Amino acid sequence: MTPQNTLDIKGNFRLYPFAELLVEIGQAQIGGSLRLSQGDRKSVIYFRDGEVVHGVSNAREHRLLSIILEQNKIEKQLLAKLPKFSNNVELAANLVNAELLQKEQVDSIIVLQIERIIVDVLSWPDGEFEFNPLARPREDLVFNIDFHKVLIDYARCIPAAIITDRFKSVHESFEVVKDKALPESLQSHEYFVYQQFNGETLKIEQLQQLSAMPEAGLLSALYVLWLSGLVSRRDWNSAFSEGRINAIRNIKVSLVKHAQKTQAVTNVDLPKVEVIPEPEPEQETKASEIPVLKITLEEYLERTEKAATYYDVMGIDAKASIAEVKNAYFGLAKLFHPDRFHRDAADKLPLIQAAFSSVQQAYETLKSTETRETYDFKVRKELDLKEKMREQGIPETEKADPKTEQGLENFEMGLGLLMDEEYERSVPFLGRAAHYNPDNALYRAYYGKALSYDENQRHKAEGEMQAAAKIDPKNPKIRLMLAEFFIDMNMLKRAEGELNRFLEIAPNNAEARKLLDGIRN
Repeated sequence: MTPQNTLDIKGNFRLYPFAELLVEIGQAQIGGSLRLSQGDRKSVIYFRDGEVVHGVSNAREHRLLSIILEQNKIEKQLLAKLPKFSNNVELAANLVNAELLQKEQVDSIIVLQIERIIVDVLSWPDGEFEFNPLARPREDLVFNIDFHKVLIDYARCIPAAIITDRFKSVHESFEVVKDKALPESLQSHEYFVYQQFNGETLKIEQLQQLSAMPEAGLLSALYVLWLSGLVSRRDWNSAFSEGRINAIRNIKVSLVKHAQKTQAVTNVDLPKVEVIPEPEPEQETKASEIPVLKITLEEYLERTEKAATYYDVMGIDAKASIAEVKNAYFGLAKLFHPDRFHRDAADKLPLIQAAFSSVQQAYETLKSTETRETYDFKVRKELDLKEKMREQGIPETEKADPKTEQGLENFEMGLGLLMDEEYERSVPFLGRAAHYNPDNALYRAYYGKALSYDENQRHKAEGEMQAAAKIDPKNPKIRLMLAEFFIDMNMLKRAEGELNRFLEIAPNNAEARKLLDGIRN
């Protein structure tokens, strides 16, 4: 019996960028499949022991046939004589069997194909992912892909401000990966930062002291070194917790044991490399049935920009039927597909493309009962979280800039985990929120509260909560957090002082009175 997979990990690129997921899986040295999606675009990247070994995509430009024709490897008339094929795997086999190409030539084209898929996903402005540790490719579909080379080029194109946001604090630590060959493409300033390690584990603040480099330049070089696989990173906002990684490794061990019982690993009933079909055109809605929507381009762009849910994007009720979802999608596509505006509204084309991408994402989610139920659950959970935030006295925050937006997003995630008593998991999110918005008292206070559950971090926890109290000295919630912290630490005199200060702000608070009476008695 094949072990049931309960270790799938899901998320989005806003919190866990695709490039960092690749490195994280590589650093953990685990195997599985990483399913990726953005609207209609679908890709899957396969791993073995942390290395990329295969990839598939539904994009036409990533077809093996398209790449062969692009590179003029074979004349079209020769291809026409090949037996029919339904996917890239069959085409590759036909090419070798017909002796039109050598296997080595086909393999090199497939490697190029996989690298292009990675480059394509790196260009997505956003996306969803799902990691499945049980999905493995067949042995004959395993290739050697140097994805770090691709990531180095990618990292050098990222603005320094964005890279800076990918680090939560100067206390993050790094160390050199042993026996990792230095790539020839490493630039002088990157090599200079690499040399500073000298076999030691170093924090960012230590690297700043040793290198005397400007922060932006240092972090950019460090990001390149990390994405290149030359250094490993500790204590960052990772998608894979240490516990989850160990569980995945244990699954691998159990699979091997199962394989041995069945005499061969290849006999284990695991998923094989899938061929993602290209999206078929919808046939269920005829052109005559598509409703004529009374909405201008300006109204459409404003609506998609301000939409809080996918239902708002589509302009439909949350209880709309599947047929209504499809009608809304086709109605919007008829009016606002980007192809209609290449001439007439070229200046607004980027906005139109972004808006239609949102529409496609909404449609892909809402057109299926299964994905819609999952989305509705997520929305309800977010609403519950916001209600909890209001109960905690956390004010609404305007999303004025990327740092503020990312700070809020991380805070919401961290606060939810904290309330679910997932203390360890909440720390990176709340820490990142505090890093993005160091003057936000509540972010600092809740970060300190999360740290307080780790006995080795209590000094830092107190520092964060004290900093929060200095930023917003009249916030009763923060004062109460400090008092509760001191009580837990058996620092009763300090707790009494905080409670007295709290009662000056909120004299009728019954909880504070009860705590104070408990201390005095």
